[in-house]
Amino acid sequence: MNVEVRRLMPGEVDQFTELIHLFRDVLETDLVTKSRPEHLQRLLARPDFVVFVARFANQVVGGLTAYVLPQYHTEKPVVYLYDIAVGTTHQGQGIGTALLTQLMQYCRRLGVEELFVQADQEDSQAIHFYRATGGFPMQVIQFTYPLNE
Repeated sequence: MNVEVRRLMPGEVDQFTELIHLFRDVLETDLVTKSRPEHLQRLLARPDFVVFVARFANQVVGGLTAYVLPQYHTEKPVVYLYDIAVGTTHQGQGIGTALLTQLMQYCRRLGVEELFVQADQEDSQAIHFYRATGGFPMQVIQFTYPLNE
């Protein structure tokens, strides 16, 4: 299978939208993007927002989004992997690993100190994936403050 993995650039809003729909389906969320194409374009143009897609047969079959975060105690940033998913028919073929590898290479070129990602304790598939790709688990508790009720 010849899958192309690459970072999206400004102007590639259609592929970003395809990825958002894939996230909704694979991550089983009912969130529908309310963002206009102009907002997605602005995101793609930001140096602190990164989107990688995996394409096969002119279709987005996987991808990830990440945020580059500056730190105050060092000049080296950290990167937060926000979402990563591969379409169900393409899972288990190394696409997720290829996406993560591309992100890590990108981070190394930027001089990033650390890449981190969160996984729900119940998501055994994600936990297995992150362990299998060299991630080190940390026990943390995340608190969320809903602000728009």
